[in-house]
This record gives sequence, structure tokens and C-alpha cells, in this order.
Amino acid sequence: MRSWRSPQRVYILAVGVGGMVALILALRQWEPVPALPMLMMLAAAVLMDAYPLPMPGGGAMSLTFGVTLTAQLLYGTVPAAIINVLGNLIGYGVLNRRPWDRTLFNAGQFALTILTAGAVSTRLGLHPWPAPTGITVPPLHLVFVYVAIYWVMNNALVGLALYYHQAHPTREFLRLFFRWLPVDALSTAFAVAAHSVVMIAFQAYGEIGMAVGLTLFLMINYLLRLHMRLVEAHHDLQSLYEITKGLACVLELDDAFGWIDRAVQQLAPSDAFAVYLAEEGDVLRLQHAVHPDAGEVQGRVAGEGAVRRAARERQLVEHVDEPTLVTENFEPSSVLAVPLSADERLMGCLCLARRHRAFGDRERRLLSILASPMAMAIQNGLIYGRTQTMAHTDPMTGLYNYRFFSMRLREAVRRASATGQPLALILIDLDNFSDINNQFGHRDGDHVLRQFADLLRHSVRQQDLVARYAGDEFVAILPGARREEAEAVADRIREAALRYRFTDLSGQIFFPLRFSLGVAVYPYDGPSDEDLIAAADRNMYREKRHHRERYRREHA
Repeated sequence: MRSWRSPQRVYILAVGVGGMVALILALRQWEPVPALPMLMMLAAAVLMDAYPLPMPGGGAMSLTFGVTLTAQLLYGTVPAAIINVLGNLIGYGVLNRRPWDRTLFNAGQFALTILTAGAVSTRLGLHPWPAPTGITVPPLHLVFVYVAIYWVMNNALVGLALYYHQAHPTREFLRLFFRWLPVDALSTAFAVAAHSVVMIAFQAYGEIGMAVGLTLFLMINYLLRLHMRLVEAHHDLQSLYEITKGLACVLELDDAFGWIDRAVQQLAPSDAFAVYLAEEGDVLRLQHAVHPDAGEVQGRVAGEGAVRRAARERQLVEHVDEPTLVTENFEPSSVLAVPLSADERLMGCLCLARRHRAFGDRERRLLSILASPMAMAIQNGLIYGRTQTMAHTDPMTGLYNYRFFSMRLREAVRRASATGQPLALILIDLDNFSDINNQFGHRDGDHVLRQFADLLRHSVRQQDLVARYAGDEFVAILPGARREEAEAVADRIREAALRYRFTDLSGQIFFPLRFSLGVAVYPYDGPSDEDLIAAADRNMYREKRHHRERYRREHA
């Protein structure tokens, strides 16, 4: 019941019910009119509302206003409103099977616009103009007033409904709406032109002329419908081409998410959507979201809902429930899940959600076409990411390698120079690692390196970068760290190493691992990356000599 309290629902019901009440009250002014012309115009209005003109990007438009204007000039405001309202209720609601609330809104807003335009123009002097003796032209300035009031009021009422109904931001909606207005003005001009033909035919040949004129009107409606279908198909093909081309050029995963965002915005605007990536164990984790609470839903795992069902059945699923997208501020009423498969392998799932309206056949069709290119883009992004990781990391320890360290150190020095922020470097060398290798073998030595790498990873700060500098040497970049902070991190590494029990592969032999640390701070120990490394190396060897002398004294 909460959705009925939304501004959209309140507005739709207010316009729909208000318009129908106004029409019922206006029926008190009804005067008898010829039945056959009324029935012919009503039949034409029903067919035009049952087969409206599709608009590119969604929506539809009817030319029923031409019939409405004809009824207005022949028989007055109330018959014109009845023809338009009944045509909408029967053609749009019953034959076209549109939602009852949308049908009620359209009927109500048509009643309000026709009654308002008719009342104003009648007060100005526009009265029924049947022209019983030959072809005559009604006062064109009053007809223009009637058309202008109808067009402005109709677009204002419909525009406000579309604003509540759509998922675009306000600025984007206004841009689309003002692009729509010239198209609506053109359709109104077509309707007025067709009305002129019907009026002339009726004045010249009576009811037979009206039948011929309305038939021509319906033919125009049919041809325009074919034309708009072609325009819509061209729009969709152009969007599909651009998006597919962009997805094919994707290298990084973030770029893939960007093109998926664009596809959703252009082809199926939604209140929220998310991309889930498949992980081991049939886990579908939410990795990217455009959502009112994006930070809250990030990382959620899909349970039983639309996403899980679409992944299992490998086909589009429209449902009302997807728990991972539900938050305190967002609860969708319609959800569309699109499985993303590449080379028969499930890469993930795209899930779109709307608060109030369902997804159409066109949107489902376009998203199903794009499902494979989206999956391939995600696959390329994941492969490229893994390749980049392999190129930047040491395969033995999982730390960054020397090449990546050198590049990041140069960037850190440039940033510190530009901002005046401090920067520290810690160089670490394992003193007795060669003894472990020689005595127990390289496999156990590699195991010790991995253990020490994990120790370093957990001992530094979150923003620090740790890399393997050489065989048994490691290095850490500490951005923003002054000397006392760097010394604190070095002490933390020493204490952690003293507590840690380094073992062989079997876990039964323990090694007393000794190492030396050297700390250097920018700019005090050097103005460049080479100078920092040299200073850290000198300080490390100073500590190493101290360790050797102490070891020699202890074993003398």
C-alpha cells in the first residue's frame, strides 16, 4: 500500500478521477447529435488509440486529436470529450491492454484538456460549425486558440506524469522532454491537417464523405506508424552499434562497467541497476551498482531471487524480488535480471530495478541482444586485470615486483615534491637467508620468503606499498610518513618477526630468521628516488654491520 502514497500515484489518480468527474458534470450540457457521424468518429478514435505511433526511446503518440477537433467543430465540446475519452478507454485500455491506472490518467487528462480548451474557445466565440450549405471555414484564430490550449495543457499534464514515472535525473529528463515537444507538435500538425480533409469531405458529401475522410485519416495513421517503427528500429540499431563497438574495445573492468551504464541509460532507464560477477562455488557477488544506496549494497551475494534464477536458467527473468537491491530507501516493484554468458561460461548477471513500472518487450529484447557483448567485455576486463596483476607482482610472494616498485616510487617522489608531503622508504635484507637455502634447500627457502612477505604485508599501514626488491631483499614505500612514523613501522616489523615462528614446508622445523632494516625519508635523505634508495641501502648496511659485530661478540 505504500506505493499508493507516492507522488506519482497521487498525481495519476487525481488527474484521472478529476477528469472523469469533470466530464460527468459536463454531460448536463449534452444536446442530441447525429448518431452515425459520432459512431464513425468514435470508431476512428478507438483504432488510433489501439494502434498509436511508437516513439524512439519508448512511449507512443496518438493522432486522435484530429478526430477530436472534428467533433469539436461539428458538435461542440462535450461530444469531442466523449469521443476522445471513450476512444482512449476502449482502444488504449481494452484493446491495447494497457494498465488501468495509466488508462484512467489518459482519459482524465484528455477530458480536462478538451473541456478547458473548449470552454475558453467557446467563450471567445467558437461554436459548432456544421456548414449545412456548402464548404465554409470556421474562425481560424479561434481554432488556433483551441489547438494551442489543448497542446500546452496536454503536454503539461503528461510531462508531469512522465517526470514522476521516469528514472532519469531532472536535467536529463528536461532534455529528453524538450526533444519530445517538436515531435508532438508535428503529430498535432498532422492531426489538424487530417481533420481538415475530414471536415471538407463531410461538408461536401455528408456522412459518406466523413467515412472516406476518416478512412484516409486511418491510412495516414498506419503509414506514420510504419515510419515511426522504422525510426525506432534505426535508433535502436544505432545505439546497439555504438554500445557493442564500445564493449568490444574494452580492456579494463571499469570501462566495461561504464559501457554497461551507458547501455542501461540509453535503452532501459531504471531507478537502480547492478552488475554481479560469478565467483567460485556458484557465488554471484555485486561488484558494480548505480543505486540510491550503492555503498550499502556493494559486495552483497545474490541469494534466492531474480539474479540467482536468471543465472540458473540462463535466460531473462522478470520478477518483483531481488533481495540484494532492497534497502531502507529503495524497494523495487519490478526487477529484470539478464544473465551474462561468454563462451558458454557464466560471467555474471545484470539486474535492473524500477519502483513503479514494468519492463517492456523492446527493453527485454535489446538487453538480451547486448548480453553476450557485455559478458565478453567483462571477460576481457578480468583477463586484462589478471595480466596486469601478473605483470606487476612477484609470483613467489604475491608482493609487487621491482619494476612496479620503481614506477610507483618515482610517482611518489613527484607527488611529495609537488605537495610538500613527507615520504619514507624502508629497505629490508634477510641476513641469514642463504644459510637456510644451503642447509634445507630452495623449496623451504621459498616457503620462508612467502612467510616473511605475509608478515610485511600485515605489519605496514594500509596505504603503504610493499614489494620484493631482489632475491632476499624487500622494500616498503610509506607515503606521507615522517621519520618517526617510518621508524614506528620498522619497529613493528621487527617485533612481528621476533614473535613469528618461521617454519619449513612440513611445519616441523623452525628457523631463527635475522634481517636488517634501513630507513630513508624524503627530502632529508635525498631529493630523488635513486638518492632515497641509496640512503636506505646505507642505513640498512650500517644495521647489518652492527648485527654482525654483535653476533661475533656473542659467539666469541
